[in-house]
Amino acid sequence: MARAMALARRLALFAHIATLADVCFASAPVDGAAGCVAEGAGSQEPDVAELLQHLGAPTVPGRQTLLAGQQGVFRLNTIEVKGTRLYDSVTGDEFFGVGIGMPNTGDVVKDWIDVLTRIKALGPNINTVRVYELPACALATPYDRCFDVFFQEADKLGLYVLMPGTGRTWGFWPAVEKECWEVNSKGEQYPPATPNGCYRHGGLLGFGQEIVSRFNFPNVLAIVIGNEFDQQMSKYMPALKGYIRDLKLFMKMCHENDASPTKGYMRSIPLMYASSDAYGDAADALKAQYLFCGDKEHSVDIFGLNVERWCDDTGGKIAYDGIRKWVEEGNFPGAFMFSEMGCHTLAGPRSWHQVHDFFTNFPSFSGFWAYTYNGNKDFDMFDKPNAKGNIEVDGTNFFNSLKKIGDMTSRDPGATVAYPSCPPEILGHTLSDYNDVEWYDTGAAGWAQSCPEP
Repeated sequence: MARAMALARRLALFAHIATLADVCFASAPVDGAAGCVAEGAGSQEPDVAELLQHLGAPTVPGRQTLLAGQQGVFRLNTIEVKGTRLYDSVTGDEFFGVGIGMPNTGDVVKDWIDVLTRIKALGPNINTVRVYELPACALATPYDRCFDVFFQEADKLGLYVLMPGTGRTWGFWPAVEKECWEVNSKGEQYPPATPNGCYRHGGLLGFGQEIVSRFNFPNVLAIVIGNEFDQQMSKYMPALKGYIRDLKLFMKMCHENDASPTKGYMRSIPLMYASSDAYGDAADALKAQYLFCGDKEHSVDIFGLNVERWCDDTGGKIAYDGIRKWVEEGNFPGAFMFSEMGCHTLAGPRSWHQVHDFFTNFPSFSGFWAYTYNGNKDFDMFDKPNAKGNIEVDGTNFFNSLKKIGDMTSRDPGATVAYPSCPPEILGHTLSDYNDVEWYDTGAAGWAQSCPEP
C-alpha cells in the first residue's frame, strides 16, 4: 500500500512538472529559455525540489527554475533585428519603441520599481525605458541578484529595458587622448594614443561581459556599447568596432561552449551605439555607415542618435525630415532609433508634438527614448529622480502627446540589407583598421562558466 501511495505521489509530481513545463515553453522566447527562470528570492516547492533532486536535475544556489513555480515566467518575448526594423522574436510583430530615459534613482531597488510604475501609469503605451547607471548592488561582486526584480517588474508592466554597456568607475570609454596611450608589460602607459589603448584603458570588455552574464533577461532590448564617444574622440572609433566584435564573440561562446550554462539557449543581445548629433546630418550619416560597416560580427544592430533638434514645431519637423532622408538613403543593415529625443527646456516647456503620428511621419525610425525623467536640469520632466517628485509642465506635455502617437501597424522587414563599406575618415580624422584593435583577457568574466544561467 505504501509503495502504491508513493508511486501515485510521484506520478502526481510528474504531472505537475509537465504542466509547468508547458507554460514555460509556451511563454519562452524561441531563441532561449530565459523566460523559464525565476530570479531572486524564494525556494522551490518541497515536493518538486525533492523530485528534481531524485531525477538528478542540476540546481543552482539562489536561482529557481520554472518547474518550481511560475514566478519567473517572463511575459515579454525577446526583440530581434530584421532588415532595418525590430520584431518580436515569437509573434513576428514589429516592435515600435516608445520610451523615456530613467533617472539615476540611487541604490534602493524599490525606488527604481516605483519609478517604473509611475511611468507606466502616466504613459500606458510606453514600452521601454533607457537605464544610464545601475545601483551599486547590481555591479557588486559577488552579485546577489538584487536587481533581478527590476526586470521582473518591468516585464509585468510591459516594459523593455535598454541597458548600459559602459560604466563610470570602470568599464568606461576614455574622454581624453592621453588615456588612450598604449600600455607596456609593466602596466606603464606610453604614447601614442591608439584605438587599442582606448579600448583597454577602462576595462570595457570585462564590464560588458558582466552585463551580459547578469542581465540576460528577455526584456533587455539592447545593450548600449557607448554614448557620444564620437563627440570628442571620433579618431578612435575603431575601438567601438573591437568592443562590438568581442561582446558578440562572448555571447556566441555562451551559446556554443560545452562549459556554458546557456549552451544552446544564449541569444545574441542586440548592441546599440548612442551617437552625438554635434556635427549635423552629414557627420551622423558617416558615423552610422561606419558603425554598420564591414560584416555582422563588427556591426552594431541598432544605431541610436541623441537628438535635440525639435525646439519648435516648424524647425523641428524640417530637422527630423533631414534625418529621415539620410537614414532611408543609407538603408543600413539594422535599426535606427532616437536614443535620446527632445530639445532643452531653456526656452520653456517643450511641446512634444514630434510624438504625434511619430511612426507615420518617420517610418524609417524604430522608436525613441524621450530625454528625460530626471538627471539633467535642462531636460527634466520631473523635479526629483524618484517617484515622489513633482511632474513639470514639460512632463505633462510629453505624456499627453503620447495619446496621439498614431498608427503602429506592423510592416514586413523587406529584403536582406547589405553591409556598407567603411568610410576612410570621419570629421577629418583618418580611421585606422578596426582589425588592429585586439581582444584582451578579462579573467573569469570571459570564461564560459561565467556565461548567464539558463
